[in-house]
Amino acid sequence: MAMKSENLQHLEREEKNQGIGKDSQLQRDLVTLRTTFSNITSDTGADIQALISQGNRLEETITSLKAEMENNRQELQTASSLNQKVVSLESTFEKKEEELKADQSDMVLRVQQLTNDLKSLTCELAGIKRNGSVKTCCPLNWMEHEGNCYWFSRSGKSWPQADKYCQLVNAHLVVVNSMEEQKFIHDHKGPVHTWMGLTDQNGPWRWVDGTDYDKGFKNWRPQQPDNWHGHGLGGGEDCAHFTDSDSHWNDDVCKKIYHWICKAELGKAS
Repeated sequence: MAMKSENLQHLEREEKNQGIGKDSQLQRDLVTLRTTFSNITSDTGADIQALISQGNRLEETITSLKAEMENNRQELQTASSLNQKVVSLESTFEKKEEELKADQSDMVLRVQQLTNDLKSLTCELAGIKRNGSVKTCCPLNWMEHEGNCYWFSRSGKSWPQADKYCQLVNAHLVVVNSMEEQKFIHDHKGPVHTWMGLTDQNGPWRWVDGTDYDKGFKNWRPQQPDNWHGHGLGGGEDCAHFTDSDSHWNDDVCKKIYHWICKAELGKAS
């Protein structure tokens, strides 16, 4: 019995020692875990602080970029507005320049007309002094060129009405005999369609003063005359006119309302 009691006591001591050993190991493991956790917490905190700092820098960069973009947008809007103003000013300048050129051209024509009128008055005065025996000048408001007098209308009539008007002032609708005369007419008629004394109403083309059409000077626009019937006004195109831009000839409906030019030999028009 004494032997068994000793054995039991020995076992109890070993168990106690083992328990104490286990507690000691647990404590050591716990310390290790605490140390590891502390290190992890410390490292994580540093990482978090670093991320927060980086996020702040990124936010500052984004704010700076937004401000820069806004400045660029405003600069672009200002540049666009300035560009529009420049374009508008250029357009205004071009219009004013065109108006000035037109005014200058009109002024030159008026001066030329006044000069011709002065010549006519001087000529008529000289004729009166000679008792009107010889007329050596064109009537007032007519233009002299190469021994002929020309009158340029400032309103419109049909071809038959224009033809009749010229006859009433002892003249006829203008007949063109050369490129030099064509240029003179172009320089003075203005940018408008203008009747001339050429028609084919009664057969082939003929000049109103009897000038030979077939052998004479011609200045038709390409593919004209074409006697076009598609205008819807009835019939073809039987009367010739100077075009508004380059003054080439074109055939058209005689009832249309265009300016016209009368021509007479020097001293014959009234």
